[in-house]
Amino acid sequence: MKIVHTFWIDEGKDPLIDSFGWCSAPYHLMSWVLSCLQLHLFYEDLELITDRKGKELLIDRLQLPYKTVRIELDNLDLVPIPGLWVMKKIYSYTRHEEPFLNVDGDVFVYAPFPKELLSGQLIAQNIEQDFDYYKELVGLVGDSFPFVPKPIKDQIEKGKVIQASNAGIFGGKNHAFFKDYFQVVEQFIADNQDMIKSLSPTQLVNFNAVVEQYIFNCLSGDQGIEVNYLLDTVYNPSFFESFANFHHLPNDIAFMHALGDYKKNGWVCDQLAHRLRLDYPEYFARVMGLFENDGIASFEKTVPDASAGLPITIQRFTSNYLSEPETEQFYRTNQVLSAICEKEGICLDRDKFTISELKDNLGRKLTDPLALRVLGDVYEFEQEKLILIELLHQENSETEVGFPAIQSANEVLKTKRWQVMAELKLAPNFKSILSEWDWSQNSVLFTRVKINNIENNLLLAPHFYQTILLWDRHHQEVIEYLLGPIGSYLLSILKEDDHTSISELVDKVSTFFELVDEKRILEMMDEEIRFLAYSGVINLREITAS
Repeated sequence: MKIVHTFWIDEGKDPLIDSFGWCSAPYHLMSWVLSCLQLHLFYEDLELITDRKGKELLIDRLQLPYKTVRIELDNLDLVPIPGLWVMKKIYSYTRHEEPFLNVDGDVFVYAPFPKELLSGQLIAQNIEQDFDYYKELVGLVGDSFPFVPKPIKDQIEKGKVIQASNAGIFGGKNHAFFKDYFQVVEQFIADNQDMIKSLSPTQLVNFNAVVEQYIFNCLSGDQGIEVNYLLDTVYNPSFFESFANFHHLPNDIAFMHALGDYKKNGWVCDQLAHRLRLDYPEYFARVMGLFENDGIASFEKTVPDASAGLPITIQRFTSNYLSEPETEQFYRTNQVLSAICEKEGICLDRDKFTISELKDNLGRKLTDPLALRVLGDVYEFEQEKLILIELLHQENSETEVGFPAIQSANEVLKTKRWQVMAELKLAPNFKSILSEWDWSQNSVLFTRVKINNIENNLLLAPHFYQTILLWDRHHQEVIEYLLGPIGSYLLSILKEDDHTSISELVDKVSTFFELVDEKRILEMMDEEIRFLAYSGVINLREITAS
């Protein structure tokens, strides 16, 4: 079965400027390059369907190793609806007269696809079920679209659970199906143009998924054609499965898909760049060479504002943070103050006092010792963050992960028995805050965006929390990343000046968490160490012979 990439550049778009959903333009190109090169490790018959501009970029300039290049996406007579980009992709599926598997450019494979998967009449990544935007848009289609294809109408009228087939990979032996599929989509779009054009920008983004993934699922079910799925889990809106586990490399992972919001995640973008630089340095140099301009270092061009002439630095951020009013620096304390005053019916003159004075004034009026303890804890958290940011400002150095540390971690993690051959210590730029309640807010560093209701802590018992502060240059902020119990205990053991062996850590962690199964402890330690090493919180190296 041939493996296919489909790439085009829409009119008015510039791949050296536009980000295509990523943090910035270089990551969009890095994604295509890494996706292609990883596929090429396992499949020689790699095909590119593209347009003229796509061919000039991926083939002529980046020299990617596609076996076949087909320029078939120029001057297409498709229904012209700006923002409905998926039409070209679905059209490209009809260009095959043999079994094929189309793989998105944000998919990275580290093992061949299973043979039983590739034997399928139809193939997709996984089932998505009951996502809110599908419910909203399918409901809109059923209620107000003038033309609803029979496969969709049957699904709606029967009240079936809304399922879609994720198109991170799409294809199969039944290549003729995709011609029927495109005809259904084309008529659906043509007969509902006015309704589609009236969608909001956010709705239109999601409508692409409805057109491609929901209609595919409806039509394959209507025709009774079984779909082979790479991932057998049915994902619903509550899923927390990570599709961008770069920290599980260089081993221990076979498939990644940086879908949706992963592209806007600073940690994911940095790890993508590091991975391309580690495994394919010549291609990394080619990508960054496209962005050389006016003496600005090429890697700085991965930061959105870098083209303005001043790369984003932590010093710039800390200067801005330290100049903010106290109400911004201590906004969480302010919220807790307000919540306590409202509950207790206490009135404080907010304009005449500092946050510290307000806290002390309220403390003298409170009879609830727990509320007073919560108030003191949140104030200490924000005061500690302010102190750490002042230190970062004085250090006059970047705290982002240095590439040598990434290289070292990657070399260690290549070895399957790295747990018995490695040692680690805290990185010198490590900053953390201990607290009795969880006050962390903007934990967008990793894969899960956190929503933490500050006032809820007034209802909770005290516990132990450790929040690490890390610089996210893409979002130009210091990220507050809450560690789990294993991570917190690991960091309490480690020191900056001495390395500790993994075996010694395992003994200490197993003793401390004696009620937890040792196998589970090892799994959690593996996860934490990988993430902390690739994030620059710890330095990981092989044990040297004495």
